Amino acid sequence: MTVPMEAKKRRQRRQAVFGILTFALFQGACAAVFAALCLIPDLPRWVFWLFAALAGVCGLLIIPALVVLKQRFKEIEGGESDAAAEY
Repeated sequence: MTVPMEAKKRRQRRQAVFGILTFALFQGACAAVFAALCLIPDLPRWVFWLFAALAGVCGLLIIPALVVLKQRFKEIEGGESDAAAEY
């Protein structure tokens, strides 16, 4: 039994979005933890800036993930994975 092409593309898009959402959730959780660590009283200034930088990096990593998601959508619509599966 073959899966219709449109249903396969819809499933692939859903999987891609789920992967990016999972990644974003974990990155957001890491950013929240690092931001919470910045609130420790009497923390040395350099440690505060280290935690703040780590929180910022975790948050910024979501932007390239969205770019990759957009590229993945183009691959799915173009049928590149289907063409590669034929070899």
